[in-house]
Amino acid sequence: MNGAQWLVESLRRRGVERVFALCGNGLKPFLDACVDLDMPIVDVRNEQSAAFMADVWARMTGRLGVVAVSAGPGHTNALTGVANAYWDGAPVLLISASAEAATLGLGQFQELDQVRMAAPVCKIARRVDRVERLEHEVDQAVAATISGRPGPAHLTLPADVLSAPMPTQAVDALRGAGPPTARVHQRAPADAPLVRDAVKALAEAERPLMIVGNGAAYADAGDELRAFAARTHVPVLSNMWSRGCVDTRWDEYVGTTFGGGTNGAYEALAVADVLLVVGATLDYRVGFARPPAVAESVTIIRIDAEPGELAKPVEPHIGIVADARSALAQMLVEANAHTWSHDAWLADVRGMRTRLLDKWAPRGSRDGLPRTSLQLCRALGPFLDEDVTFLVDGGNIGRWANLVLWDRHPGHWVTCGASGVIGWGLAGAVAAKMARPDHPVLLLSGDGSAGFTLAEVETAIRFGTPYVAVIAHDGAWGIEADSRPPDRRAGTVFGEIRFDRVAQALGGEGVYIERAEELAPAIRRGLAADTVTFIHVPTEMGGVGYIDRQYDEAGA
Repeated sequence: MNGAQWLVESLRRRGVERVFALCGNGLKPFLDACVDLDMPIVDVRNEQSAAFMADVWARMTGRLGVVAVSAGPGHTNALTGVANAYWDGAPVLLISASAEAATLGLGQFQELDQVRMAAPVCKIARRVDRVERLEHEVDQAVAATISGRPGPAHLTLPADVLSAPMPTQAVDALRGAGPPTARVHQRAPADAPLVRDAVKALAEAERPLMIVGNGAAYADAGDELRAFAARTHVPVLSNMWSRGCVDTRWDEYVGTTFGGGTNGAYEALAVADVLLVVGATLDYRVGFARPPAVAESVTIIRIDAEPGELAKPVEPHIGIVADARSALAQMLVEANAHTWSHDAWLADVRGMRTRLLDKWAPRGSRDGLPRTSLQLCRALGPFLDEDVTFLVDGGNIGRWANLVLWDRHPGHWVTCGASGVIGWGLAGAVAAKMARPDHPVLLLSGDGSAGFTLAEVETAIRFGTPYVAVIAHDGAWGIEADSRPPDRRAGTVFGEIRFDRVAQALGGEGVYIERAEELAPAIRRGLAADTVTFIHVPTEMGGVGYIDRQYDEAGA
């Protein structure tokens, strides 16, 4: 058994079901090993797509996503997807090949310091120069991806290391008990006195608020979160673009964070007197938990499985190192010792959200084409009441989706994540279908985003991962274009791509919407089809802020 075969068998023993890859310099021994050991290879048309697929797979399943690429440009292409996993804490392993270790530093083909390039966006990044080190480095890298706050790791593996015979001791160990399954499994109970302090602070608060993030989803804390919210009536926000755990509509859930006019309930953040943060990052989406986004006097309680996260970017008043599920279960028990009287406050927060929705209710309606983004997002609502996997790719269209569609936030609704990257959706839809093969996949994408990785339509068809992509075509980088006056839009406007025809050329189905009433039936047919379907929707350019200003200026 050589190094590559040992590595592939080790990944299999850890529960890895497939590898997202693109062949090239130095990667042949690894791909040969995949063939030898029947490890499925999802080969793509761009390394960025492979990394996006591994990221989506990891975020949706909580299991290790593996991306394998060639040296040099293959490695650099993959780094965007790896960085995305870093921003959102997804357990991803990037395997990058390189030429032989023996000639390192002599100017070998595609020689790069791949480790130093990957290090800023990885929990561990290392080069394995001897096959004797392979077992240790793989164990360390995989452990890092799934422990504490999950995140990516990187290994540069020279071709001669992959081809070298693996030490007998490592082979015997693998064939024995073998490594455990590589998945995020957060189970660490909270300190009981801290739990009591936290619940007491919430019970005595006048305006408490909860923010939940990826940590709650990875801990599978949805049931505990709902039970605690129902008992206390504390309003709950989830971090926009995080993985969610609110599977159904319930009164205490009031939408996602982030200002910009997408959720009226965001206003509650500035007046809350106690803020309970459960597995969430206090970043730009909540104004860094500093004034004016939050009150100077707010009491912050944080629950996180990673101790190093508790004080970022502000020191909490109560910091609890625990997984979200365990901590919320303990808090639910403690809640029975208190009287809760937050119904009026919850009604106030729900009213904030409702007022914004009521303001938009008569807006954004027009006959014919192009459709407004608001109309397009509203048309998707009925399909989300079904058990579809839903993805959103795009800045402008993403804001509209957050405005009208986020009355719940299940883990199978996937966005780019905290990075705000666009162009991941067509690749991500492939991985999403693989993660939930028995459910249809619906992707909402802007036309700019959809243009990044169009060739992956062929990949999706080749691997039997059908999905429907609704493409909002406004002919611009919408957020950027509508933030500028018409005479200052250089670099933000482009021409038309007929996405329906592109899909057909790549082997899928394409629909061009010529009448508004055609959209819903086209989506219905696409969801039932066994191929990729692109639905091209001519869409009016205009972001939330731009349209809001237009109505304000018109006195509407």
